[in-house]
Amino acid sequence: MIRQTHLYPAAPSTTRGALTFISYDDINNRIAYAAGKSVVVTSLDKDPKFPPIQFTKHNVAVTAAAFCPSGNYVASGDESGNVKIWDTSVYGKEVTFEQPNVKSEFQVLSGPIKSIAWDAENSRVIAAGRGKVKFAHCFTWDSGNSIGEIQGHSETINAVAIKPQRPYRAATVGDDKAMIFFNGPPFKFTKSLRGYHTNSIRSVKFSPDGKWLASVGSDRIITLYDGTSGEYIEKHENAHEGGIFDVSWLPDLATFVTSSADNTIKKWEADGLKELETFILPVSKSVENQQVGVVVTKDYVLSLSLNGNLNFFTHAGSFSHSWYGHQRALTEISLIGGSKLLTGGSDGSIRSWDVSRGSLNAECNILDAVVHSNYITGIVEYGSSIVTSGWDDKLKVSKNDSLSTTIDLSGQPKAIKIVGNNLTVIFENKLEVFNDSFEKISSLDFEYVASDADAIAGSTTLLITNETNKRIEEYQIAQSIEHIRSYPELRSAPTLVRVSPDGTYAAVAESTGKYTLYSTVDANTVTTRWAFHSSRVNDAAWTLDSKYLVSGGLDCGLFIYSVARPVKVLKQQLAHQVAVSGLSWIDYNEDEGSFCSVGLDGMVKTWSVKFTSS
Repeated sequence: MIRQTHLYPAAPSTTRGALTFISYDDINNRIAYAAGKSVVVTSLDKDPKFPPIQFTKHNVAVTAAAFCPSGNYVASGDESGNVKIWDTSVYGKEVTFEQPNVKSEFQVLSGPIKSIAWDAENSRVIAAGRGKVKFAHCFTWDSGNSIGEIQGHSETINAVAIKPQRPYRAATVGDDKAMIFFNGPPFKFTKSLRGYHTNSIRSVKFSPDGKWLASVGSDRIITLYDGTSGEYIEKHENAHEGGIFDVSWLPDLATFVTSSADNTIKKWEADGLKELETFILPVSKSVENQQVGVVVTKDYVLSLSLNGNLNFFTHAGSFSHSWYGHQRALTEISLIGGSKLLTGGSDGSIRSWDVSRGSLNAECNILDAVVHSNYITGIVEYGSSIVTSGWDDKLKVSKNDSLSTTIDLSGQPKAIKIVGNNLTVIFENKLEVFNDSFEKISSLDFEYVASDADAIAGSTTLLITNETNKRIEEYQIAQSIEHIRSYPELRSAPTLVRVSPDGTYAAVAESTGKYTLYSTVDANTVTTRWAFHSSRVNDAAWTLDSKYLVSGGLDCGLFIYSVARPVKVLKQQLAHQVAVSGLSWIDYNEDEGSFCSVGLDGMVKTWSVKFTSS
């Protein structure tokens, strides 16, 4: 059987208008945020009571997510205007990683949901954003009944907030530079306050006691209002050196923090809008370090950088640590030296994870020095160096996480492989060979389309997929490249080849997802019964003893095939939300093992498997 053991979540999405709100559950010390088509819920405790949740029941990109005050439910909205209410209260009693139950679902707007707010009774929800007829809708979470009208805006609403105690009040802010105040429920228009902001208003929040209401915007202005009447009190211009994205109140009721494009977080006293503290990241000032979100938690002030990093500060303002993750689809994975796992994304980013006893350190490291500007296509260990390739047409060589050499290629590399003492780069229509000084020593143009390759360990033999003629080509790699033979023709074009560690077998996946297992000695077929995938295979990995192959692809499934029992298979459907894109074994013995998978959903997952059940 295959069982998921841990989820290492993707970083929050920040690219859709650079406006991302992180929701905090103060009952269970958890945060929720949007990550692609998923919602991630993860604990901030050192010893979490609850495992991470990846909610995957949205069909399009998620744009907002918010806990109800009790922490039992999350309301999430997507770019199509759909809101789903789902249950987190029973999740965590048993670590199953199954999807939470959707309690209700409503189509509330015709455009993306930008912000969601709950009332203190966990019963009423306001979802706001962009639409053709209206910009917000207020409703009961269980029945969807309307509880008033949110009117007064002429452009997109960026944020909504509900006063956390009776008498309830609501406030919305948007691109029309207005703050609209509502009494309720049912919520009714009370007043429109304009002229206090000169540009888009990004966020609005009530203080925990409901006394104050603060709004911030791209104009670098903080405006303070009375939380009960909505009356303007005062404003602070040029509060930051850049636009302000978000605001969050501290538990002491009289202070709040703001996050800005100037890369800083600032703490303010509400009475008089006095600046108390500036929180500074220990990194260089840059666009990617703009602070686009902030939330106050039990132990930390948590900020979100534009590049997806989650930064932890103490309430006093000192920096503690950061969480890193991928914001884009993951495309490559490679185990280095048995103790380090490298993952690469479609945006060219690379992360490093420490491996121990079949699991990963939850806090990965970002390798800024090795980053590519585009899709990562290969990560290999070459001597004492790490070599990566990307669609920026470059090879990058690094040692000790520092870049040492960059090599310009003649085109987009499909894959990189170590053959004997040489490094080979496979392109769609040619092969290039480099020595350990990274000098090109030979090349060969193909008369066919190639997509993948793999080397036979302990030899100078390389197998390459020939999609044009539907077969595998075998080459001898040395100072020159020699074609040895062609394998028998397949049923459809081969897209992936993986050679077993002992060099005995070559597993070849076709475009349909079906495998043909060959003997590398005589190129004869061993079995064609590995046929459980329903679409293209993206990656596969052999166990060290060459007995099993784990495979993943576009059908989102994981399948473990056995050489000795080819008709038996261990499977896990819907392992990733979009597709499985990379696989690597991180622990193995004869009866059980652990492997890691990455997906186009940006998530990293670990799995345990017991082979005795096969």
